[in-house]
Order: sequence, then structure tokens, then C-alpha cells
Amino acid sequence: MTKPVETYKEFTFEAAHELPPYSGLHGHSFKVRIALTGEPDPKFGWSANLYEVERKIEEIHKTLDHGYLNQVEGLSVPSLENIAAWIWHKLHADLPAMSEVAVSRGPDGQAEGCVYRG
Repeated sequence: MTKPVETYKEFTFEAAHELPPYSGLHGHSFKVRIALTGEPDPKFGWSANLYEVERKIEEIHKTLDHGYLNQVEGLSVPSLENIAAWIWHKLHADLPAMSEVAVSRGPDGQAEGCVYRG
């Protein structure tokens, strides 16, 4: 019996948001990591074909990138946690092997973020 393999795809987006009463309008560079876990493909060894995964996340990226997150349907309170959950719910039907969505902001070594596991 083979052990499961985790495959992941990352993407970034730039967006503005506000979280009253904690912050006014401001922007971030966000990084998203979509992890998929499953049995390795017998030929390629991956748990998910990243070419297919990339096609599934294109619409998510287009919706979020260079936008005002508070105006995205379902993201009126766009905290890191709510963004991760929103992405999960948008992708899970098309990517049933998805095991987690991680969203972070800030430079490497000083980032803050959230991991959502459905």
C-alpha cells in the first residue's frame, strides 16, 4: 500500500479590503496555497494534475486580483480566515482531493496567515 502524496499549487493576488472597526481601506499582496492529498498516480506520482488545478483556480484569481474584496459576493468581511473558507467553497466541488487552503500576507519571514481545512 502506498502512502498518500500532497501536491500543491500557489498563486498570489493583490487586493484592497477593510475590516471596520479594525482597519480602514488598505491593500495587501496575498499568497494562496491549495493543497491536494491522495494516492499517487502510478505513472507521474502526483496526487493531482497541476495543469488541471491551474485551470480551476483561474477564475478565483481573476475575481480576487486587483479588486476590492469587500465587494466580492460572499466576502463582505474579508479576513484571512474568511478568504480561505471562500476559496475552499468555490473550489471543493471541482477539486475533491483538496485538503487545505492556506492564505497569507506579508513578506516571507514576517507573514501572517490562516489554513482552512473544510
